Amino acid sequence: MMFLLRLAFWILVICLLLPSSPSDNRRHMASAERTVSDMRGFCQRNPDVCEDVRITMTSMLVKLRNGAEFIQAWLAEREKSREGSGAFPPAAAPAEGQAPSRGVRQPPRLMPNWQDSLNPADKRMPWRGPVQL
Repeated sequence: MMFLLRLAFWILVICLLLPSSPSDNRRHMASAERTVSDMRGFCQRNPDVCEDVRITMTSMLVKLRNGAEFIQAWLAEREKSREGSGAFPPAAAPAEGQAPSRGVRQPPRLMPNWQDSLNPADKRMPWRGPVQL
Protein backbone atom coordinates (compact mmCIF):
# COMPACT_ATOMS: atom_id res chain seq x y z
CA MET A 1 0.00 0.00 0.00
CA MET A 2 2.79 2.40 0.91
CA PHE A 3 4.47 1.61 -2.40
CA LEU A 4 1.34 2.70 -4.27
CA LEU A 5 1.15 5.98 -2.35
CA ARG A 6 4.79 6.73 -3.10
CA LEU A 7 4.31 5.83 -6.75
CA ALA A 8 1.26 8.11 -7.01
CA PHE A 9 3.19 10.96 -5.35
CA TRP A 10 6.13 10.71 -7.74
CA ILE A 11 3.91 10.41 -10.79
CA LEU A 12 2.09 13.57 -9.66
CA VAL A 13 5.40 15.41 -9.22
CA ILE A 14 6.58 14.35 -12.68
CA CYS A 15 3.28 15.44 -14.26
CA LEU A 16 3.54 18.86 -12.57
CA LEU A 17 7.09 19.34 -13.84
CA LEU A 18 6.34 18.41 -17.43
CA PRO A 19 6.32 21.39 -19.78
CA SER A 20 2.96 22.65 -20.93
CA SER A 21 1.86 25.01 -23.71
CA PRO A 22 3.27 28.56 -23.81
CA SER A 23 -0.17 30.10 -23.21
CA ASP A 24 -0.58 28.03 -20.02
CA ASN A 25 2.88 29.10 -18.87
CA ARG A 26 2.03 32.80 -19.41
CA ARG A 27 -1.27 32.40 -17.56
CA HIS A 28 0.46 30.69 -14.61
CA MET A 29 3.18 33.36 -14.48
CA ALA A 30 0.59 36.17 -14.53
CA SER A 31 -1.31 34.47 -11.74
CA ALA A 32 1.87 34.10 -9.67
CA GLU A 33 2.77 37.78 -10.22
CA ARG A 34 -0.70 38.90 -9.08
CA THR A 35 -0.42 36.71 -5.98
CA VAL A 36 2.97 38.16 -5.06
CA SER A 37 1.77 41.75 -5.54
CA ASP A 38 -1.28 40.99 -3.37
CA MET A 39 0.95 39.54 -0.62
CA ARG A 40 3.11 42.69 -0.64
CA GLY A 41 0.10 44.80 0.32
CA PHE A 42 -1.06 42.46 3.09
CA CYS A 43 0.68 44.38 5.90
CA GLN A 44 -0.74 47.66 4.62
CA ARG A 45 -4.26 46.25 4.79
CA ASN A 46 -3.76 44.38 8.12
CA PRO A 47 -1.14 46.18 10.24
CA ASP A 48 -2.32 44.56 13.49
CA VAL A 49 -1.81 41.05 12.14
CA CYS A 50 1.69 41.88 10.89
CA GLU A 51 2.63 43.43 14.26
CA ASP A 52 1.39 40.32 16.10
CA VAL A 53 3.38 38.08 13.76
CA ARG A 54 6.50 40.23 14.30
CA ILE A 55 6.15 40.00 18.09
CA THR A 56 5.54 36.25 17.94
CA MET A 57 8.52 35.64 15.68
CA THR A 58 10.75 37.77 17.92
CA SER A 59 9.77 35.79 21.02
CA MET A 60 10.28 32.50 19.17
CA LEU A 61 13.77 33.60 18.08
CA VAL A 62 14.65 34.54 21.67
CA LYS A 63 13.46 31.13 22.89
CA LEU A 64 15.44 29.37 20.16
CA ARG A 65 18.58 31.36 21.00
CA ASN A 66 18.26 30.56 24.72
CA GLY A 67 17.68 26.89 23.95
CA ALA A 68 20.70 26.79 21.66
CA GLU A 69 22.87 28.42 24.33
CA PHE A 70 21.68 25.89 26.90
CA ILE A 71 22.34 22.94 24.59
CA GLN A 72 25.77 24.31 23.65
CA ALA A 73 26.70 24.71 27.33
CA TRP A 74 25.38 21.22 28.11
CA LEU A 75 27.37 19.68 25.26
CA ALA A 76 30.52 21.55 26.31
CA GLU A 77 30.11 20.34 29.90
CA ARG A 78 29.50 16.80 28.69
CA GLU A 79 32.59 16.91 26.46
CA LYS A 80 34.63 18.32 29.32
CA SER A 81 33.55 15.52 31.66
CA ARG A 82 34.16 12.90 28.95
CA GLU A 83 37.74 14.03 28.34
CA GLY A 84 38.54 13.94 32.04
CA SER A 85 40.93 16.84 31.80
CA GLY A 86 40.01 20.44 32.45
CA ALA A 87 39.30 22.29 29.25
CA PHE A 88 39.87 25.58 31.02
CA PRO A 89 43.00 26.60 32.90
CA PRO A 90 42.61 26.73 36.67
CA ALA A 91 42.19 30.27 37.85
CA ALA A 92 41.65 31.97 41.14
CA ALA A 93 38.06 32.96 41.64
CA PRO A 94 37.53 36.73 41.53
CA ALA A 95 36.61 38.47 44.76
CA GLU A 96 32.95 39.10 45.36
CA GLY A 97 31.76 42.02 43.26
CA GLN A 98 34.79 41.92 40.95
CA ALA A 99 34.59 41.03 37.31
CA PRO A 100 36.84 38.18 36.11
CA SER A 101 40.08 39.19 34.44
CA ARG A 102 40.13 39.29 30.66
CA GLY A 103 42.91 36.74 30.27
CA VAL A 104 41.12 33.99 32.20
CA ARG A 105 38.67 31.96 30.20
CA GLN A 106 35.51 31.14 32.17
CA PRO A 107 33.74 27.78 31.85
CA PRO A 108 30.41 27.81 30.01
CA ARG A 109 27.30 28.56 32.04
CA LEU A 110 24.78 25.77 32.39
CA MET A 111 21.94 28.23 32.81
CA PRO A 112 21.13 31.14 30.54
CA ASN A 113 21.81 34.59 32.02
CA TRP A 114 18.14 35.33 32.59
CA GLN A 115 17.71 32.31 34.92
CA ASP A 116 20.55 32.98 37.35
CA SER A 117 19.65 36.38 38.78
CA LEU A 118 20.68 35.80 42.42
CA ASN A 119 23.87 37.32 43.76
CA PRO A 120 26.15 35.27 46.09
CA ALA A 121 24.72 36.90 49.23
CA ASP A 122 21.21 35.79 48.23
CA LYS A 123 22.37 32.21 47.71
CA ARG A 124 23.78 31.82 51.26
CA MET A 125 21.50 30.04 53.71
CA PRO A 126 20.39 32.25 56.63
CA TRP A 127 21.31 31.12 60.13
CA ARG A 128 18.54 29.51 62.12
CA GLY A 129 18.75 28.80 65.80
CA PRO A 130 17.81 25.52 67.45
CA VAL A 131 14.19 24.47 67.18
CA GLN A 132 12.15 24.48 70.40
CA LEU A 133 10.29 21.24 71.01
